[in-house]
Amino acid sequence: MAMTENAAKKWEGIQILCEARMFAYNLLRSTFIQEPSREFIDLLERDEMIPSFPFTGDNQEIGAGVEQVNKYLERYKSMAAGARDEELERLRWDYTRMFVGPYQLPAPPWESAYLNEERLLFQEETLAVRRAYLSYSFIPRNYHREADDHLGLELEFMFRLSEMVAGKAAVRDAVGAEAILKDQEAFLTDHLLKWVPRFAEDVIHSATTDFYQGMARLLKGFIYLDRQATAELLQAIA
Repeated sequence: MAMTENAAKKWEGIQILCEARMFAYNLLRSTFIQEPSREFIDLLERDEMIPSFPFTGDNQEIGAGVEQVNKYLERYKSMAAGARDEELERLRWDYTRMFVGPYQLPAPPWESAYLNEERLLFQEETLAVRRAYLSYSFIPRNYHREADDHLGLELEFMFRLSEMVAGKAAVRDAVGAEAILKDQEAFLTDHLLKWVPRFAEDVIHSATTDFYQGMARLLKGFIYLDRQATAELLQAIA
């Protein structure tokens, strides 16, 4: 009976950590995959999703990001309707200016822009990311129109795999969960950790809104912390 109870507690802890990772990747992918919509900002403000971001007390960068974004949303909430419209346009321009164009991008959201010497897209870095996607039959949105190594797509891939790990953990499939976690660990090491910290620093220094400065801090802190989280999950499942 004791062993059964211990096993149940172990898998409960694994499930909680899996769900925390899903929450974080879902929020981050939604932030960087496209320009902010009114519905997205209202959702963050209404459901208090930022204060619920996991691992806030475990990482100084995450804690600073949560505080900065939360203050921004509090100001947004206090605005009149017309002022909210103006602020949303300012936020959209901040996204467009940094990540879309038409001018030179201060924070290009593609892995190849940071790892390729010529900063060209659709290079070997992009193809390596595509191979990782295809191993899980993950076909990115705007396939062949958006480079596979866009930050939003890489975060979406990690979110989908985190969902799969949580599903395996729910039925206590240790072998299945371990295989996916090892692939996530490899993707973090081979891709995200190689360029996202520099990207996040570029956003922090070039964003004109507290929202994107804070979200960049959340992103940077979480990417580092998630390598530790995957290692802890692998150790717990073994």
